[in-house]
Amino acid sequence: MNRKYIIGGLVIILAIFAGFFLGRKSAVAPSATDFATSTNMIVGTTTTITSPAPRPVPKPQPPTATKPSSSLTSPVMTANGSYLVMYTNNGFSPATLTIKKGQSVHFVNYSNKAMSLTAVDQNSQIYRNFNQEQSVGRGGYFDFSFVIAGNWGYLNRNDQADRGTIIVE
Repeated sequence: MNRKYIIGGLVIILAIFAGFFLGRKSAVAPSATDFATSTNMIVGTTTTITSPAPRPVPKPQPPTATKPSSSLTSPVMTANGSYLVMYTNNGFSPATLTIKKGQSVHFVNYSNKAMSLTAVDQNSQIYRNFNQEQSVGRGGYFDFSFVIAGNWGYLNRNDQADRGTIIVE
């Protein structure tokens, strides 16, 4: 009778071990190449991303138009009626924008650089009003209403090679 229990116990133990070793699944993560292929993504490239960049939202902002591409070929308006000028790693887009007197421009930083706008002509009191007091990072913005006709040249104080012009009619 003891022999029957011993054999039964051994069979149970063997069944447990067999189930453990044969039923175990591999826990190996897929490689980046496998993941990219299965999700249609490109991994490890340095190409410019043309889809909307995620923006941190530190405080409520006025509504903005989604980033249509890395450069704008025609003026884009936000939901609140302001024109959109994007600051990208390649500079301002559009670099020149023509608007009517009294309209606003919503400058949004989509770059990896800090943005702080100022008028090129600081000798005139009129142009001194177009002066962003604080630099903003990616996702930051600056709004300005142009109430005086003329050509408003501006630049990014943090990278003075990046310039643009607002033509107010």
